[in-house]
Amino acid sequence: MSRGIKIGIIVAGIGVVLPIVAVVAIVALFAGMSAFEPSEIARREIQLANHGSLIIDGKERGRSEHGFSQQAGYRPPGSAEIEWFGDVSDGVEPQVYQAGPLVVVIDLPAAQLYIRTHEQKWKALALIFPNDIGPFPISYYAERNGLTVEEVSRINELGGKRERKYPTTYIQSFDPETRDLKCSYHVDNKSSWPLHFRLAEDGTHLALVEVGGSSP
Repeated sequence: MSRGIKIGIIVAGIGVVLPIVAVVAIVALFAGMSAFEPSEIARREIQLANHGSLIIDGKERGRSEHGFSQQAGYRPPGSAEIEWFGDVSDGVEPQVYQAGPLVVVIDLPAAQLYIRTHEQKWKALALIFPNDIGPFPISYYAERNGLTVEEVSRINELGGKRERKYPTTYIQSFDPETRDLKCSYHVDNKSSWPLHFRLAEDGTHLALVEVGGSSP
């Protein structure tokens, strides 16, 4: 066998073996990373005053203008089961309130409320208004925020008629005794209006109590 043929066989062998070695190395690398992944660190448990727990799974689930989201759940007092109710923004600790039989979890960056109703079911209410996430009908926003169509229409009139509005709502406070929720509604970076809502006794919807005057 000539020297040239031998070299050709060696080169061909190397060309076959190298991809196999590379694949094996990549598989081993991913296996090693998963083996050393700190699964216990990913989940946090926050003890609540009612002896229940708020559970936050640290794994990133999605991305929005508020950053990444993490799955959140609630473990009732004396129970081993977790009631997963939705996603909360990372970087900001959710606020949790006991309002009578209701458990209210507020995600401030997303202006989102999660309520464990008196029927022990979870209800999500998002403080979004027309053109906040798109040109959907007012009935769509009323269904999402738990208000009536008339109440959403009244809020939509704030700021007058404009070609487009990009409203942002900030939750300022929640009173678990009265279930009063106070917010600030902005249609631009110059003007805002205070909004006063009240959470229903059964936790299933909101009611518009008052729309304040324009703030500086």
